[in-house]
Amino acid sequence: MVGLQSGFFYFLAIEYGLAMSSTAVAVLLGCAVEDPKMATEFLPLLFVPQLLFAGFFVRTELIPVWLRWAQYLCSLTYGVRLALLAEFGECAKESEKNACSNLLTVNQVNEDEKGMYWVLLWSLFLMFRLGGLALLRKKATKFY
Repeated sequence: MVGLQSGFFYFLAIEYGLAMSSTAVAVLLGCAVEDPKMATEFLPLLFVPQLLFAGFFVRTELIPVWLRWAQYLCSLTYGVRLALLAEFGECAKESEKNACSNLLTVNQVNEDEKGMYWVLLWSLFLMFRLGGLALLRKKATKFY
C-alpha cells in the first residue's frame, strides 16, 4: 500500500529492537533515581540527545568533535541506519550518484556494517538493562 522497498516484518524487527533498546535506557534511569517524578523530569535529558546524535535531524559533522562519541551510545543511531539501509539500500546500489546513495552517505550508513548495527543495537539493550539490574542490586543491599 505504501510502497516500502523492504518487507513489513523487517521494519517491524528494526522497530522492535529500537523499542527494546530505548526502553532499556528508561529502565536504567528508573533504577537510578528514588522518586518517579524525578525520573520523569530526567527523560528529556535521555531522549533529546538521541534525536540530535542519530544524524537524522542534525548532520553528525555539525556536532562538535569532542561530543560526537555520544552518538555511539544512542540506539536511535543504529535504528535509523538500519531503516535507511532497508528502504534505500537497493536504490543506492544502482548508482553512486543518486539521491539514495547521497542520503546514505550523509548519514554515514555503510551496507557492509548492517550486521554490526544489529549487534550494537542489541548490545545497547543488554548494557542498559544490565546496568539497571546492577543499580537495583546495589540499592537492595542498602536495605538488607
